[in-house]
Amino acid sequence: MSDGKRKVLIVDDSADDLRVLMENLKQDYAVVAATSGEKALQMIVDDPSLDAILLDVMMPELDGYETCRRIKEIEHARNIEVIFVSSHDTVGEKLAGYDAGASDYLIKPVQSVELLQKVKLAIKNKDERDDSIVEKNSAMQAAMTAITSVGEYGSVIDFMRRSFEVENIDELASLIVEAIGNFGTENSVQIRSKFGAVNHSSRNPISPLEIELLDRLQDQSRILELGKRAIFNFGDISLLIINMPDDSDKRGRLRDHFAILLEAAESRVSSLVKDQTLSLLLQQSNEALEAIKTMQSVQKKEGVEIMDGVLRDLEAAFLSYGLTEEQEEILMAVVQTGVDKSLNNFEQGLMIDEKLSKLIEGLRSISK
Repeated sequence: MSDGKRKVLIVDDSADDLRVLMENLKQDYAVVAATSGEKALQMIVDDPSLDAILLDVMMPELDGYETCRRIKEIEHARNIEVIFVSSHDTVGEKLAGYDAGASDYLIKPVQSVELLQKVKLAIKNKDERDDSIVEKNSAMQAAMTAITSVGEYGSVIDFMRRSFEVENIDELASLIVEAIGNFGTENSVQIRSKFGAVNHSSRNPISPLEIELLDRLQDQSRILELGKRAIFNFGDISLLIINMPDDSDKRGRLRDHFAILLEAAESRVSSLVKDQTLSLLLQQSNEALEAIKTMQSVQKKEGVEIMDGVLRDLEAAFLSYGLTEEQEEILMAVVQTGVDKSLNNFEQGLMIDEKLSKLIEGLRSISK
């Protein structure tokens, strides 16, 4: 690390592309470069202080995908996020990049703002993983112990029971990741609703590439297997498993367990969306009723003031028009009739106020 700057390795066989990337990064980062996959691997072995890697896909001899796979075999480099840099923007390319171990993707020509954002995010994610690795190992050991004691079905039943305790979709997504992780799998989940998409991962934080894959593959088959990876699509829930077991019997059991678990989660999503929708409607109704009550109060006050003003003006007019006492009494009787009707409406308004107040209090108690 130079002058306290985080270190970024750029791997590209193009001198022009190297220059562009280095120019954009050198102000904020200590940048080192390699022109081939072989040189990059040697630098990574020799230097454990790297914080992020930008890796070109198309390189002679050792391409970016194979280079990335070998990087992930180096013990101290496993938590370093690899960002592929490519001129191709296809699902196939990104699936290949994800399968090789990359966490994000940049499309050439690289935009400076996007480049800096992705490198910053990659380093932040590495730091979080480094900080929590001991805690995660402990959690995994506890999870495996729990599986041994209650069995695989017990974990599914436990999820169903706990799913009724969650209060929102974010909590449900976190519970799904935890439950699936109890089977010894690393996974990411996306739950979509009219309120937006929620993403969670057992390797928190979830990578941008995982989010994009979950987005793009949500319309694929119910269960899609890609080597050790598997995608499960149940309604508005998509689950990505990255380390399905090689053993065919265990693999089959897990597929069944995950399907049952996700079917239960799918039903819970529907219920939570309805609850959230009702809560929102109650809040909006409450706000509308409060506004109506305020407006009505203002109108009643203004009505009383208007009637008082009319009476004052009428009494003053009697003096200027020289009316007889009988004429004044007739006019006052007409005005008084109008005042009485206005007061009657005022009294009805007070009754409406009381009903509105009870309705507002009822909505408040429901929303709580």
